[in-house]
Amino acid sequence: MELEEAIAQHVADWNTAVVERDVLGTQVPAQIAGAFQRFCRQHLHAEAGDCLFYRSSVGCVAGLTLDDGRAVVVKAHQPGQREARLAACQRVQRSLHARGFPAPEPLVAPVPFGLGFAVAERYLHEGEVRDAHDRAVRRLLANGLHAIAASASPPERFRDLGGAWFTALGDRLWPRPHNAHFNFEQSAQGAEWIDALARRARAVPLAGELVVGHFDWRAEHVLVSQGRITTAYDWDSLHLEREPVVVGAVAHAFTARWDGVQPTVEPTPSLEEMRGFVADYESARGRDFDAAERKLLWSSCVYSTAYTARCEHSLASDGDWHPSYRTFGQLLREVGEELLGAPSM
Repeated sequence: MELEEAIAQHVADWNTAVVERDVLGTQVPAQIAGAFQRFCRQHLHAEAGDCLFYRSSVGCVAGLTLDDGRAVVVKAHQPGQREARLAACQRVQRSLHARGFPAPEPLVAPVPFGLGFAVAERYLHEGEVRDAHDRAVRRLLANGLHAIAASASPPERFRDLGGAWFTALGDRLWPRPHNAHFNFEQSAQGAEWIDALARRARAVPLAGELVVGHFDWRAEHVLVSQGRITTAYDWDSLHLEREPVVVGAVAHAFTARWDGVQPTVEPTPSLEEMRGFVADYESARGRDFDAAERKLLWSSCVYSTAYTARCEHSLASDGDWHPSYRTFGQLLREVGEELLGAPSM
């Protein structure tokens, strides 16, 4: 498929190009395609050919074949992403790749692109997305998350990654939403109960060691083949954060697959599955979290669930969002109070 056609189709599926506007300053598919083609010409020294895929969410991502035979992925980031942080993400990614971890090899360091920066990596697509409600897949994800933390050592080398939302917001409750589809201020009415749970979660004392954590480590971004992880994506989601914060954040949505306008499987885990993910991580870690770490872990899980519920609430406030699946808002109502009130769980 031609890149311009893929972009136009993606925009039509979502009925908007707000992410493209924020990243590139335009919503015109031909102009967006032209920017990616110039990037390939200038920084990969080849002409872009067929489009393997195109998506936009936090940034704009295109998988492309080149006329020299390579297949690459180019990701354009929003202006808020710092060059130093993106470079630190690539250092972790390159280190993991060199160790044999299935992270694609970085090809182009952050360079100015649109209103922010873009990077490029080799296209790696070995394996398939599996259902993380399956215990064996869940265990692979937990083991992989721990492998990232264990391999990126000493973590102090990666301070430019910065902390995650849970600890890096100061007095603010919420970050700027990751996607311009969501407006927390305009959709505040009716979300007071979500904010209250998030505020309680953020008040929990910090505990645990700093590690490098992948904060979008979920089924959609991890491909599996023959019982092992064979490809892992979305390496700009790395942060230097307390280990319990990492595990709690990932536990809230490791089952999610947003590989379409509607999820292809039930996106939310059950409470039992979240507990199982934490137990699998502790098994890979070789020791359990202590009481203070566990309290922080579940608070991070509640906060992350509340953030996703807030995004859903923003969509629902427009009046035409009617999901057919169990939402993160429903999950938060079911488990929020229990997780905040049970630190020894």
